[in-house]
Amino acid sequence: YDNCVATNAYDVKSTVSRMGTKVDRRRWGGSTSATDVNAFYSRKVNGVFIPAGILQDPFYSEGQAQARNYGSVGAICGHEMTHGFDDIGREYDADGNRHPWWTPSVTKNFKERAKCIEDLMSSYEFWGGHVNGKLVLGESIADSGGLKFAWEAFVDEQKPEVVDKRTFFLALGQTWCSKEQRKGARASLLTDPHPPNKIRVLGMLSQFQPFSDAFKCPVGSKMNPEKKCSLW
Repeated sequence: YDNCVATNAYDVKSTVSRMGTKVDRRRWGGSTSATDVNAFYSRKVNGVFIPAGILQDPFYSEGQAQARNYGSVGAICGHEMTHGFDDIGREYDADGNRHPWWTPSVTKNFKERAKCIEDLMSSYEFWGGHVNGKLVLGESIADSGGLKFAWEAFVDEQKPEVVDKRTFFLALGQTWCSKEQRKGARASLLTDPHPPNKIRVLGMLSQFQPFSDAFKCPVGSKMNPEKKCSLW
């Protein structure tokens, strides 16, 4: 208890000391630490933070196939970058200030395309409950953008064969492998802005033509629908 009080007191003192000073856009703060197995985007500083904790197996390793690195941590980095242009991030400018900076036509097109993703996610059921497409929209947009960022970089740099392409998608799917209790999963549908891991993988890949091509999914099947959502 004493350690918690001392830590909180230090954080408050440190925060107060920065009042009135220029924002340090490279400062690590909040609950982020180098050991976190995660990645973050901050709208306030318009910055992406990649802790060392996630730069290890199975997400990244110099010794594994590049297809796995791009499909896993590559898509994660792209996901965080896309948060700067999701349904909330788009309202913040390059300096982290919240004000409208898009033209009306761009905003209109964005909302129309984002609605497709929202409706797609709302169509999924998980453990007897429906996914709330509006709640998970920001994360779903980031998933879609992150996949495209990573894929384009992978194809441009690696010139992959078919087996490498399939490995990329396999790594992306395995990144989100998890196990959870039914009650916890149902509760998450009501409060978690992230889609269930299984759904976020299905949602991403079913809308991505290179995946359908790599695995030769029949047109009109669940993983290769004729109509696909595309935002960025």
